[in-house]
Amino acid sequence: MAGHLELVDAPDGGYRVLMVDGEDTLMGLSKCYSSKREAVRAVEALREVAGTGLLRQGSADRYALLESEFMMDRTLAGPAPAQVEVG
Repeated sequence: MAGHLELVDAPDGGYRVLMVDGEDTLMGLSKCYSSKREAVRAVEALREVAGTGLLRQGSADRYALLESEFMMDRTLAGPAPAQVEVG
Protein backbone atom coordinates (compact mmCIF):
# COMPACT_ATOMS: atom_id res chain seq x y z
CA MET A 1 0.00 0.00 0.00
CA ALA A 2 1.26 3.46 -0.86
CA GLY A 3 1.97 6.08 1.72
CA HIS A 4 0.28 9.43 2.08
CA LEU A 5 0.63 12.99 3.31
CA GLU A 6 -1.27 14.21 6.36
CA LEU A 7 -2.07 17.78 7.33
CA VAL A 8 -2.07 18.03 11.13
CA ASP A 9 -2.50 20.73 13.76
CA ALA A 10 0.92 21.42 15.23
CA PRO A 11 1.17 21.36 19.04
CA ASP A 12 3.02 24.68 18.88
CA GLY A 13 0.31 26.28 16.70
CA GLY A 14 -0.09 26.26 12.95
CA TYR A 15 0.02 23.20 10.72
CA ARG A 16 2.56 20.58 9.70
CA VAL A 17 2.58 18.03 6.90
CA LEU A 18 3.53 14.45 7.73
CA MET A 19 4.80 12.00 5.13
CA VAL A 20 3.71 8.51 6.21
CA ASP A 21 4.51 5.21 4.51
CA GLY A 22 2.07 2.36 3.87
CA GLU A 23 2.76 0.88 7.31
CA ASP A 24 1.93 4.20 9.04
CA THR A 25 5.57 4.95 9.83
CA LEU A 26 6.61 8.61 9.84
CA MET A 27 9.03 9.28 6.98
CA GLY A 28 9.07 13.07 6.97
CA LEU A 29 7.86 16.10 8.90
CA SER A 30 7.49 19.58 7.46
CA LYS A 31 8.26 22.88 9.05
CA CYS A 32 5.37 24.64 10.77
CA TYR A 33 3.05 26.63 8.50
CA SER A 34 0.81 29.41 9.81
CA SER A 35 -2.25 28.42 7.74
CA LYS A 36 -3.76 25.42 5.99
CA ARG A 37 -3.51 27.28 2.69
CA GLU A 38 0.24 27.81 3.19
CA ALA A 39 0.70 24.11 4.05
CA VAL A 40 -1.27 23.02 0.97
CA ARG A 41 0.91 25.25 -1.24
CA ALA A 42 3.98 23.61 0.29
CA VAL A 43 2.57 20.15 -0.54
CA GLU A 44 2.07 21.28 -4.14
CA ALA A 45 5.71 22.38 -4.28
CA LEU A 46 6.83 19.11 -2.67
CA ARG A 47 4.96 17.10 -5.29
CA GLU A 48 6.69 19.07 -8.05
CA VAL A 49 10.15 18.53 -6.56
CA ALA A 50 9.48 14.84 -5.83
CA GLY A 51 8.28 14.28 -9.38
CA THR A 52 10.99 16.17 -11.23
CA GLY A 53 13.84 17.03 -8.86
CA LEU A 54 17.26 15.44 -8.95
CA LEU A 55 18.64 13.44 -6.02
CA ARG A 56 21.84 15.07 -4.82
CA GLN A 57 24.45 13.80 -2.38
CA GLY A 58 24.57 16.01 0.72
CA SER A 59 27.07 16.21 3.55
CA ALA A 60 26.84 15.56 7.28
CA ASP A 61 27.53 19.27 7.84
CA ARG A 62 24.56 20.27 5.68
CA TYR A 63 22.31 17.81 7.51
CA ALA A 64 23.45 19.15 10.89
CA LEU A 65 22.75 22.71 9.76
CA LEU A 66 19.26 21.88 8.52
CA GLU A 67 18.46 19.78 11.58
CA SER A 68 19.53 22.54 13.95
CA GLU A 69 17.31 25.02 12.10
CA PHE A 70 14.36 22.65 11.97
CA MET A 71 14.40 20.90 15.39
CA MET A 72 11.98 18.03 14.68
CA ASP A 73 9.09 17.66 17.08
CA ARG A 74 9.15 13.98 18.14
CA THR A 75 5.66 14.20 19.65
CA LEU A 76 4.20 14.03 16.12
CA ALA A 77 5.72 10.59 15.50
CA GLY A 78 2.90 8.83 17.40
CA PRO A 79 -0.17 7.20 15.81
CA ALA A 80 -1.45 8.83 12.66
CA PRO A 81 -4.10 11.51 13.28
CA ALA A 82 -7.48 11.59 11.56
CA GLN A 83 -7.61 12.91 8.02
CA VAL A 84 -8.13 16.65 7.68
CA GLU A 85 -10.44 18.10 5.06
CA VAL A 86 -9.05 21.23 3.44
CA GLY A 87 -11.66 23.54 2.04
